[in-house]
Amino acid sequence: MLACGTAFAQPRGKSKPAPASQADLDRLEKKVEAQQQLLDKLVRLQQQYAQAVASLVDGGTPIVDKPVDRIPDKPADKPVDKPADMPADKPSVVKPAAKAVAVKPKPAGAGTVVGKISGAPGAVVYVEDIVATTSGTATMKQQGKQFIPQTLVVQKGTKVEFPNGDAIFHNVFSMSPDNTFDLGSYPQGESKGVTMSRAGVVTVYCNMHPQMVGHILVVPNGNYARVGDDGFFRLSNGPAGSHKIVAWAPNAKPVSA
Repeated sequence: MLACGTAFAQPRGKSKPAPASQADLDRLEKKVEAQQQLLDKLVRLQQQYAQAVASLVDGGTPIVDKPVDRIPDKPADKPVDKPADMPADKPSVVKPAAKAVAVKPKPAGAGTVVGKISGAPGAVVYVEDIVATTSGTATMKQQGKQFIPQTLVVQKGTKVEFPNGDAIFHNVFSMSPDNTFDLGSYPQGESKGVTMSRAGVVTVYCNMHPQMVGHILVVPNGNYARVGDDGFFRLSNGPAGSHKIVAWAPNAKPVSA
């Protein structure tokens, strides 16, 4: 007969720690000393921080280990919003100062020019730098297969008529660049004309009679005069001041002064 039972494990007893050596005590003491130094440093940092905050509040200069930028005594003003119903400010516009313009006074009165031209029979003298258009009428006849007068002086804007006094047909024309025209053929008793719209010399011909040549001097204004047989001329009632005077003769180049 077998006997059965329960076996229980017996608990083991705890082992006693080994006694601390002198080296262990020294290491522990150094750790405690290092922790104490750390605590002291933290206390000093806290004190410096408190002093810095107090200095900023009083407006003074903080005393810390590192330099701290000073905060301005007065912050910049913030823009104030305007009410919605208030109009916005318009930008100011600076107008430039008006420039003074010197105005030359016009010479008053009229002047007279007297002179002499040699070796230019039939010459005409006129003021060139003044323009005064007219609406008058002048005549250059066709008589005896000639233009009469052979030289005609008219003011700009004048209409020149060419009546035919011969018992034959005439055809008056001009190729002058200032006043080009062609009146066509027409019989005795009829007249055709053309307005001289530009100043300059106009040479006229007859398409049927090559010997017929005439000259029309279109001047820019009424200040002109023909040279006398003695060579003298006189421009009266001319505008005061300095002006350009031109002398012209048929088949000659104009001369100005």
